[in-house]
Amino acid sequence: MPEQRPSYHFDHHTREFARDPWSVYAELRARCPVAYSDAYGGFWVLSRYADVFEVARDDETFSSNREVVVPPTNVGKLIPLQSDPPALGLYRRLLMPYFSPRAVEALEPEIRAFTTRQIDTFIERGTCDLVLELTNPVPAMTTLRLIGLPLEEWHDYAEPIHTNSYTHPDNPLHGEALLRIQELGERVAAQIQARRAQPRDDLISDLLRAEAQGEIGPEEVQALVMMVIFGGMDTTMASTSNALLYLHRHPEARQELIRRPELLPTAIDELLRYEAPVQGFARTVTRDCVVGGQPIKAGETVFMLWASANRDGAAFPQPDRVILDRFPNRHMTFGIGAHRCLGAGLARSEMRIMLEEVLRRLPDYQILEEGVEEPESIGIVKGRVRLPVRFTPGRRLS
Repeated sequence: MPEQRPSYHFDHHTREFARDPWSVYAELRARCPVAYSDAYGGFWVLSRYADVFEVARDDETFSSNREVVVPPTNVGKLIPLQSDPPALGLYRRLLMPYFSPRAVEALEPEIRAFTTRQIDTFIERGTCDLVLELTNPVPAMTTLRLIGLPLEEWHDYAEPIHTNSYTHPDNPLHGEALLRIQELGERVAAQIQARRAQPRDDLISDLLRAEAQGEIGPEEVQALVMMVIFGGMDTTMASTSNALLYLHRHPEARQELIRRPELLPTAIDELLRYEAPVQGFARTVTRDCVVGGQPIKAGETVFMLWASANRDGAAFPQPDRVILDRFPNRHMTFGIGAHRCLGAGLARSEMRIMLEEVLRRLPDYQILEEGVEEPESIGIVKGRVRLPVRFTPGRRLS
């Protein structure tokens, strides 16, 4: 008799799911917290906090060394995301100096300058698109500055990543964006070659020094740089756009943050919990195991839903409510365990600075709801494609 699996047709690329993932997550947690979906060749979906926590911390049983996205994105291998110990520890050690608290603090004046300049481009108009003109360019410029790539090329990098994240895999624009991302890989390779001839004080040059010492190879240098690009751009854009939309729809929360800006750090973590920009990642099972009472076989795929775990009432009182001063707040938006996001501190700083400047300079912004564009697909990133706003015009600062 064939084995009976708890099944649930989970397809995170549908437009219906993109419109309302939260009700799907709630149903999964209540009815089938460890469920097998027949979509994309079949995979297990983990929706409860406890199960996601268990799997994310066990790198021996649940490997990241293969594709971590369902279905595969075909953008190339991204490390350290797609790596297991001990290589994982080496890659993180090489990147850590650029994401330490001291490094993030040193970068904050430039992040604020990027934010100020972007707001200056539209503040006199009284209208803008907060995604296209603020939350997309600022993280992109910050990421390029960190790596050592030309800041003026931010749009060339951010736009195809943005399009690839939010279009359905069947949309021709999705394929076009993928081709442009592959072309960006060639552009990054050229920059790496330029640093071989003339090193600078940047991340690429430091990685090349590690290569010269035999710690990593040329392919790993390229993959590490591409991972920083992917990790640093669209995710922070999504989290900040989500926060700005929430504050528009909940003016009492916006006024509270204007009145008490010291709440912003805890409020940011709560907004990250409430609407996680990265919905989850997948892992490959290396040996037969049991998760949440369900036997899972070696070779199968499990998809850890950070966003669902963050709404689990067993882990968070009143999980569907934003509590600006929620503490403790052990959300899993940045992952957990050995793979916890290296850029968490930088993302928080970028979010805080952008929100500070918007609340200070555009305090009465009103998002034009009819123009808000939701993504076609949220296979990985959950954010907004367009956020048109109007506000009382102000003056430029630069």
